[in-house]
Amino acid sequence: MVRSKWSGAALALSIAFSASPASAQAYLGGSIGQSEIDEQIATGLITGGSVDGTDSAFKIFGGYMFNRHFGLEAAYVDLGEASYSGNFGGFPVTGGRVKVSGVNISALGALPIGEQFSLFGKIGLFMWDAEASDTTGGAPFSAQQDGTDLSFGIGFGYQFTRNLGVRAEWEMFTTEDAESSLISVGLLWRF
Repeated sequence: MVRSKWSGAALALSIAFSASPASAQAYLGGSIGQSEIDEQIATGLITGGSVDGTDSAFKIFGGYMFNRHFGLEAAYVDLGEASYSGNFGGFPVTGGRVKVSGVNISALGALPIGEQFSLFGKIGLFMWDAEASDTTGGAPFSAQQDGTDLSFGIGFGYQFTRNLGVRAEWEMFTTEDAESSLISVGLLWRF
């Protein structure tokens, strides 16, 4: 499954690289931030209890701008873990964790403001994987689920030099019954 996610990302980027006008530019980068995973992520794992969906998160991304206004971007996104505890059918549930990660492929629209500053928005598909584990009634439990759902985000970027820039953004990732948001700051290198 991971291979097919990366194959889709590689195909999208290879198509993007095949059409290269003079203003086109490739980039790579990484961001760190904080995620908030919706408590609905624990649906079916507990029937009563509490969920803490706040965690540290990161992503590694690369993309290709066809011109100053439009591009494609692929990213590996690790949204961290949501922790949960409570009960399931009368049995106590302890040590619950759901880890969410995946590959995101987005179309990106940018609005340059001068030579160094730009606003951007993006919409795409998040090919996610969620892995849950806990102890229910004294017995270890684990489950895995995956899918492909919608993602979108907004942000701004600032170029220090022709090649080096910084980016801050807010993104929303849908995973079946739950939504996860990510606020991040990162560096990118343009080629």
